[in-house]
Amino acid sequence: MAVHSADLSVQVDHLGPSPLVRLSGDVDVESTPELTETLKAVLATIGTQPLVLDLTEVEFMDSSGLGVLVGVHQQAAVQGSALILAGPHPRVAKILRITKLDKVFTVVDSVDQAMVAGV
Repeated sequence: MAVHSADLSVQVDHLGPSPLVRLSGDVDVESTPELTETLKAVLATIGTQPLVLDLTEVEFMDSSGLGVLVGVHQQAAVQGSALILAGPHPRVAKILRITKLDKVFTVVDSVDQAMVAGV
């Protein structure tokens, strides 16, 4: 499944043990409605499997994007799943550190590490 908005591309792959959602572009107030819909749809199908979010190609994320991550994290926890953030771009990693969300989310350096962590 692929979703494209003006500044964000979302690709959902079910190739490994956990669903992988690859983001490319900006996660901001314009792109978060479609992103929220997509992530909620994926969560509804995975049960307790972790959801891996590939952030390597996301150079910008505003507060609305952080809000989406928090909401998805909470929904995943309620259903016994987890959200794993993989390979955040240095700018996004800095935002996660500044907001202390790097202590809330599971953040790993690469998609490969996330897939191993998700097993």
